[in-house]
Amino acid sequence: MARAELAATARDMSKDDNDDFYRPPEPTTAGLMFPARSQFTARGFTLAMTPAEMYWRQFISASQHERVTCLLALADPNLWNLHDQPRPVSYIDASGRQRTHRFDYLAEYRDGSKVAMAVKPAERVERLNFRSTLAAIRRDLPKGFADKVCLITEHNHHPKEVQNAELLNFFRRCPDEEADLLVAELVSGLTDELSISDLIKPLDLGARGFRAAFRAIYARLLKANSRELISINTIVAPGKDRP
Repeated sequence: MARAELAATARDMSKDDNDDFYRPPEPTTAGLMFPARSQFTARGFTLAMTPAEMYWRQFISASQHERVTCLLALADPNLWNLHDQPRPVSYIDASGRQRTHRFDYLAEYRDGSKVAMAVKPAERVERLNFRSTLAAIRRDLPKGFADKVCLITEHNHHPKEVQNAELLNFFRRCPDEEADLLVAELVSGLTDELSISDLIKPLDLGARGFRAAFRAIYARLLKANSRELISINTIVAPGKDRP
């Protein structure tokens, strides 16, 4: 299909008689709300859309560490859905007492697997012997709740990956189907490595082209090193899921 035809198709796809109406995001589905002001938490929201839901909603976080975990989970191309503060689970602790625990996030992936995420600062993990607690929670986990339990501390986050996830979340909130389709057309004919700048130069879209190429990396149309800050000079190659 010619580039002009692709652009026209994208414009037609984006037409909506209600485009002028503001649609507020859906509220969080979290089962627990943190106090707005607390010496222990710093409540915040991340606005995002998952492939399973396809509408914008809020994802709650009680700390910057949780927010970063949320952004990195949302950036994973394999993610299908993400639940913040899912229903609590019961377990028996080392003293034989019944306790409950609420994971920070429950991630569902495209292959049907589910991962329960416990997000804690490394210092608290050691001070509270939380690994032992998590082992008891994993042992007593209800059938079907999750296939895997994952402990996430600040040591699991690569700073550049976090920056890229922040940018991705921002760029996803500025959808541009025309630019995305034009970049996808270029990628379909890509056979070698080149910079994002050289890739998008024929499109003459400026920042729109860069944002579309950035989104294409996380859609696996393009491959790049996400442990380096993605910029106009980033080298990309054909990705796993290119057309």
